[in-house]
Amino acid sequence: MRLDPWARQRSLARTTVGWAVGSLGVGAVLATRRDPWWRSFGQQHLGWGAVDLAIVAVVQTLQRRSMDRLPDPYAPPALGAQERRLHRVLLGNAIADAGYCVVGAVMMAKLRNNPRAAGAGAAIVLQGAFLMVHDGHHALGSRPGARR
Repeated sequence: MRLDPWARQRSLARTTVGWAVGSLGVGAVLATRRDPWWRSFGQQHLGWGAVDLAIVAVVQTLQRRSMDRLPDPYAPPALGAQERRLHRVLLGNAIADAGYCVVGAVMMAKLRNNPRAAGAGAAIVLQGAFLMVHDGHHALGSRPGARR
């Protein structure tokens, strides 16, 4: 069964919060390491985790406001408009996520003699890869006009 766009956003939020909490936990442990590669890797995870949580908070607030403004957020025209909007946002996010992976990989390769930069690059690749799969999966599921 296909999720309506409002439920898909809530599903996205739950997964993102879980990933963010895990990133914060891993980051908190690794950011205390003496080794500069691991410390930088951990610091990146702390930053990404905090940003992911902030994004979820903002998106959840915006979703509630959008739903409150509509006479019936589950009416077919409202669902269709939200589905198209969500699909466009998720496709844009997946493209940005791929860009993060490229930037992180370049950092790892070009700056491999700088442990802080290489560790940060590795963390960026990992975070970007997760988000690319996550956003890509939900973008495919939110294609406008696909069967419910």
